[in-house]
Amino acid sequence: MKLGQGITTVVGPNGCGKTNIVDAIRWVLGEQKYSILRSGKMEDVIFNGSEGAKPLGVCEVSMTVHNNSGKLPIEYNDVEIARRVYRNGESEYYLNKTQCRLKDIINLFVDTGMGADAYSVIELKMIEQILSENADDRRKMFEEAAGIHKYRTQKKSTLRRFEATRIDLDRVQDIIAEVEQKVHHLELQLKRFKRHERLTELLKMKDTELAFLQIHGLESSILPLRAKINEWNLLKEDKSSKSEIYKEDLRKSQETYKAQELEIKKLNDTIMQINDGRDSIRNEILINSEKSRGALLTIDRLNRESKNNYLKIEQLKQLSLDFDKELDELEPTINDEINTYNSKKEAFIKIEKKYQDSVKHLDNVQNKRWELQRAQSDKNSLYARTKERIVTKTDEIKTLDDDIKFLSEQSVILKSEHASLLEEKKIQKNNLNKEITLHTNNEVQFKLLKKQRDALKEKRVNSSASINSMKGQLSFYSELIELKEGFPEGTRYVLENPEEFPGILGTIADVFQTNSKYHNALETGLGDLSHCLIAKDKSSALRALAKAQKEHAGDLTIIPLKEVQKLRPKVKTAPKLPFIEAKVSDVVLTSNQLKPLAEYLLGDVLIVNNLMDSAKIGELSEWNLVDIDGAYLGNDLVLKNRQYSEHGHTIGRQEKLNNFRSQLDLAMEEEKNILNEMSAIDIELQDKRMVLDKTMKKLEANREKISQVDIKIARKQMSVNQNREKLDTLRNDFNLFQKELKHSETALKLLQPEIDKCTLELEAHETLTENANNAVLINREERDRFQSTMQDIRIKLIELESRRDQLNYKRKSGKDTSVELKSRQQKIKDEITQLEAEDIQLKKDTKVLEKELNTVNAQIQKERSILELKQTVYTETYQRIEELQALISNEQSNREKILEDLKQAEFEAKEKEQKIKLIKERILERYDASVPNDLVVDQSKEQLEIEISKMQRSIENIGPINMAVQDEHSEAMERLEILSSQKNDLLQAEKNLIETINKIDKVARKRFQETFSLIKNNFEKLFNLFFEGGNATLRLSGDPDPLEADLSIDAQPPGKRNTSLRLLSSGEKALTAISLLFAIYQVKPSPYCILDEVDAPLDDVNIHKFTRVLGKFCDETQFIIVTHNKLTMEIADYMYGVTQEKKGISKLVSVKFD
Repeated sequence: MKLGQGITTVVGPNGCGKTNIVDAIRWVLGEQKYSILRSGKMEDVIFNGSEGAKPLGVCEVSMTVHNNSGKLPIEYNDVEIARRVYRNGESEYYLNKTQCRLKDIINLFVDTGMGADAYSVIELKMIEQILSENADDRRKMFEEAAGIHKYRTQKKSTLRRFEATRIDLDRVQDIIAEVEQKVHHLELQLKRFKRHERLTELLKMKDTELAFLQIHGLESSILPLRAKINEWNLLKEDKSSKSEIYKEDLRKSQETYKAQELEIKKLNDTIMQINDGRDSIRNEILINSEKSRGALLTIDRLNRESKNNYLKIEQLKQLSLDFDKELDELEPTINDEINTYNSKKEAFIKIEKKYQDSVKHLDNVQNKRWELQRAQSDKNSLYARTKERIVTKTDEIKTLDDDIKFLSEQSVILKSEHASLLEEKKIQKNNLNKEITLHTNNEVQFKLLKKQRDALKEKRVNSSASINSMKGQLSFYSELIELKEGFPEGTRYVLENPEEFPGILGTIADVFQTNSKYHNALETGLGDLSHCLIAKDKSSALRALAKAQKEHAGDLTIIPLKEVQKLRPKVKTAPKLPFIEAKVSDVVLTSNQLKPLAEYLLGDVLIVNNLMDSAKIGELSEWNLVDIDGAYLGNDLVLKNRQYSEHGHTIGRQEKLNNFRSQLDLAMEEEKNILNEMSAIDIELQDKRMVLDKTMKKLEANREKISQVDIKIARKQMSVNQNREKLDTLRNDFNLFQKELKHSETALKLLQPEIDKCTLELEAHETLTENANNAVLINREERDRFQSTMQDIRIKLIELESRRDQLNYKRKSGKDTSVELKSRQQKIKDEITQLEAEDIQLKKDTKVLEKELNTVNAQIQKERSILELKQTVYTETYQRIEELQALISNEQSNREKILEDLKQAEFEAKEKEQKIKLIKERILERYDASVPNDLVVDQSKEQLEIEISKMQRSIENIGPINMAVQDEHSEAMERLEILSSQKNDLLQAEKNLIETINKIDKVARKRFQETFSLIKNNFEKLFNLFFEGGNATLRLSGDPDPLEADLSIDAQPPGKRNTSLRLLSSGEKALTAISLLFAIYQVKPSPYCILDEVDAPLDDVNIHKFTRVLGKFCDETQFIIVTHNKLTMEIADYMYGVTQEKKGISKLVSVKFD
């Protein structure tokens, strides 16, 4: 559809699709509201099919705008925009055939008057919107004309950035506060770190000197022990020759056993690898079968497609022949119609000229008659109004006199009533003060009760939390005891199956208890012995051990009770020193039967107050020491700090469980008491609340009474003031009306002669108007008849040409499709050949894989046979090892007596060597350094120990040290500098954004005010032109800021008093809206304007005015008018007719008037 310069009309019957053209232009410009497009959703714009046509899957509209005047901010002279939407709701936008965003389209047309929601498209329903009380639609048009829409967009964007900057600034300030606090803490930590570092270095030096002295003393005592060991070794070698032979056999058997075990493992791995390979081959066979089946299916499908393509090619050949035949028949018919149309067109030009001359003459005559009518109407109206005013003023003067007398009497009565109400208010206020005092006292009591209840409630919450915590701990310890958690796996197995181990009495953790003060000391003293099982005797212990080994139960330790009791170890008496609490065995709570076991395990362990001080006492060197916190020093110089077993603590669990149960009962009883107290307070609170509600109602009632009295007083005072103002106004009006009455009587006498003169002139001109009008009607009928004939010829010609174009297009499409189908046939043939070759190759590969699978199965069977033989040999080797171990055990029992003395000597030597090793390891572990071989030490061991103890206490007083504090301090300071810099940047950005917003407001406000003034002046002139009189104006109201103020329209057509837009008729509203539209066009003409049936409410006289104004604007603006009015069609340069030859499918027919 090509729209020419000037005025283009779109005509056609209702429902044929004229408005679709308007909607298409809106839509391609980016309209997003589907309700404006008369749709329920955006996909509704896609053609949905009709009786003879299928639905489409896409809708596309493109529009070309000639940018010769440069109104669009783009360098191209022709700008093509396009939009496409699919059934799935996806939209695409194109600018000069390049895909773009919706935002690009909107930005291109912003402030040009051509956007989707600008004033370039006006529909009949928009007349009410433009003149409605909601000024938003009008404001959009004014802002578009002023070109400030982009400023509003910039302001919104700037405000969003400003808000984001504020949020960032608050966040940065919060982070800075946190980082500053962190820097302060790190500075304190850094000071402690440096002091700790200095003390640690000094401690390292003194500790190394002490270690050197200790090692030197121990090495001196080892030398005589070595001599004894060598002597006893010679005796041992004489007795060990036979044992060595057995051991050598045992060693070889064990090596053989390990080698056999490794071979069996390798065989198992080999069989697993072969199995994996077999599974892989099976998968490949399955995949090849599926590929072969898929290839056969594809070949079948391609054969069917080839047959269908062959049939289509034959059909297309026949269609092409039919199209050629029809084209040959159409060509002569088209040439005949063109000749007929050209001959008719020449005759029509002459008739049209004659008609335009008669219309011009009629306009001149009517203009003269309208001027005479308006003059006569104005004078008659003035005469009638003057006469009516005289009668009205006479009645009003009499009424005013009566009103003045009545109001004077009323004023006295009102003053008396006002004084009575003031007295009543004083009484009510005294009553209110009494009620307020009573209510305040009750409220204080209520708050005290509520405070007590809140305290009880908080107490109950704490109690509930404590109960829940105790329940959780109770459940935890119950589960630990039930599951034997913390014991080694073998111990747990024995405890969980007591019927299989009848000789086991339990564990040491179960039978040893102590009070809470010594719990840590007992845990450390026992160590992993707390997990030991207690058997009745040695035979029971051996049976249990054998059973556990057989069942592969896991780690366990067993102590035979009977044998321990027989040992009757020598009971050592603890030294009587003030810092010794007790022997650990004395604080163990257990049965008398188990007391010897406690003495056996813990009889050499003392509980001390301070381990460091106790370690310096020489007489305690044979004792193991442990303090109440669990720190441990063994007589073998082994140091431990609350050594926990890898299996966790187990002593005292049952005791803790019982304690938790007792505490839980007490807590639940306390919670019950709290609930009873809360219930009592709740009842008291409820009673007090009822009293408060009652007093509050009384207060509200008194306040309501005072409020009513205040209202009455205010009303009376207002009545007094209004009465006084009315009296003043009435007296002024009385004097003014008397003067106006005299003036009106004089003017009435002068008007009558002028009215008579106008009547005579008008009667003389009526005859001329009637003759001119008859001539126009005759010429119009002749022109319409001839024009109808021409239009029929033109429509027929267009239909023939359209049919010819369609045939050419179909013929070309058929040829293209035929070529494509032939090409496809060759491709299908090639694909089938390729697929058949692939299928043959797949079958060959499958056969190869099946042979390989059979080979692998045989290999697996062979490897399994070998594995069974090796496992038999493996079992025999294990039996031989057990026999050798029994022989070695017999030999060893003969050598025990010789070895006893040797072991004692070696133990002493090893003990001293162990002490040396521990000293070296302690230095290495603490300071990552070794003890030097030569070192000059100026102090004794005692002096060094005292100094080291002091240094350790100083280090302990410093507390935990953050070793990475220096790096953390540097990082924190660096981060603080960065954040401070970011804060300054954000403050500067905030300042810049505020300046930008103020600048945008200033520019937009200035442009809006200038544009508003111009449109206002144009509107007043055009309204007077359209209505041939009357008054209209535009004004800003409400907000003092022009950018936020309401935009109102006042319109008073001639002969009407009201200025309300709601009281105007449809025609008057249409002319008022058109006046406003053209007033905007005078300020900022849009390159095009679409008017959709806006002339529907106008009569013929107003249509003439409307078309005359259109003619003045069409030089600068391209008008597209959807109309049913013939007078509007007459001014068109181009005309498009919209018809529906087929139901649901619109068709365009165009006519250009030269």
